[in-house]
Amino acid sequence: MKRRFTAILASAATAALALLGPNSAPAQAADDPGLALNNFVLRPIHNEASLVKLNNDLKADLPTVGVNQILQDADSNQGTWSTGVCNKAATPSGDPEGFSSSFCFDDDDAGEVGTSEWRPQGVTSVADADEDQIWGDPAGGWNPADHKPMIVTWYHLDDEGASTPDNDGKDTSVKGARISIIDRNTGKYAHVLLVYPYDNVNDNASYMSLRTSQHYGKGSLHAGGIVWYGYKLYVPDTARGFRVFDLRDIMDLKAAGDKADLSKKLMVGRQDNVYYSHGYRYVLPESSGWTNTTCDDLDYPNGLPVCDMQDEQVKCTENDITPRTSYASLDRSEATRHIVSGEWCEQGNAVNAKTTGRVIRWPMQTSGGIPQTDASGNWRADAAYRIPYEAGWAQNGTVQGAAVINKTWYLSQSYGSGTTGHLIVANQPGSSTGNLTAAGQPRRAAIGVEDLSVWPQSGTDIIWTVTEFPKKRMLYSVTE
Repeated sequence: MKRRFTAILASAATAALALLGPNSAPAQAADDPGLALNNFVLRPIHNEASLVKLNNDLKADLPTVGVNQILQDADSNQGTWSTGVCNKAATPSGDPEGFSSSFCFDDDDAGEVGTSEWRPQGVTSVADADEDQIWGDPAGGWNPADHKPMIVTWYHLDDEGASTPDNDGKDTSVKGARISIIDRNTGKYAHVLLVYPYDNVNDNASYMSLRTSQHYGKGSLHAGGIVWYGYKLYVPDTARGFRVFDLRDIMDLKAAGDKADLSKKLMVGRQDNVYYSHGYRYVLPESSGWTNTTCDDLDYPNGLPVCDMQDEQVKCTENDITPRTSYASLDRSEATRHIVSGEWCEQGNAVNAKTTGRVIRWPMQTSGGIPQTDASGNWRADAAYRIPYEAGWAQNGTVQGAAVINKTWYLSQSYGSGTTGHLIVANQPGSSTGNLTAAGQPRRAAIGVEDLSVWPQSGTDIIWTVTEFPKKRMLYSVTE
């Protein structure tokens, strides 16, 4: 049963302010409760210790492997880097403004052949992960400075394939989310299946696909963005906050010998002491996460309050409190690093400047890939802004990604599979809340633009994005 939580939330907010003290009240835009920073707070997930233990149990059976070794071993996927637009079908109106370079996946992942059961969404790179933009040390003739990996997330289109139950009697046709680790030198890449560890019916460590809620019967997690920071991968969980993965936990099933079977593409997890992975060589289990502490609407399964935010139509209203986490990027341009997240809003729902969605800044520590937290261990946003509402842009298209360079915002906007997208450039106000203001007309982008990621470089930084639709798919960059 869904219940309104307004009165309880107001009481909780009052109590929280009392604890913070009279000089610590969060900043808030005047007459805009949807930008009260006290509503932008994430807490650690309650089962983190359990996930870490399960990962350690899995690693006792499955050898781990690093990013550089994955790139060296990549032999089944070969994409193409280009200084021009490698897929003109994605740019029928002309090259994206400020175009720099592009990458096209092989025919299967590009959607040129087969059923194209996966769609790309998020993008990040070693430039997010490490300030020197190099991952690891030279070894055995391999110089990581020559390869500089990028990562793209994909979500599964769940209506592909037939349902196949595992030994627990659970549906395994929902494959969840995966990442592609791409070599910027050779164009080779490899897929890694993201999974959620759990104890199976025999009390053995197993794993399942990533879902909107970790229960069989739920759909694939959308994985609309990704940030690689240190060893950590932050993947947006729309209704909650972030799923977190540790790159030191990537497991190589091929190296596990007869403990694993890569031939069964509709099987996943541990079955009769054999590990399956929808046919993928590598799996990466979730190890941590961050979830919202406030909520607009609550459900009460098993008597416990849980955010119910799956109904896209009720979000992006003037009265929203809890943010959705649809996409993400890293901002390295200021002394305090930030993960930036934002809201995807249903196309056509924007009717004024308070219904276009919000972007949020989450402070990070300068090393370790971990958030700056308060005395209670919570992760508090230090800024939140509304997406520009001008010239009909927001109500006609949907914002799919956001990135920041020196307080200038870049917002990718898609209009579906048949129309060229936009890149909106906007300025942030001098305060910690308020409205972003557009800086001129939006720039032409490709069809189906998604998440954004900044690659700092001397002179002019570049911004990467990926397009999602079959046969119109590519990873490409533009100058700021």
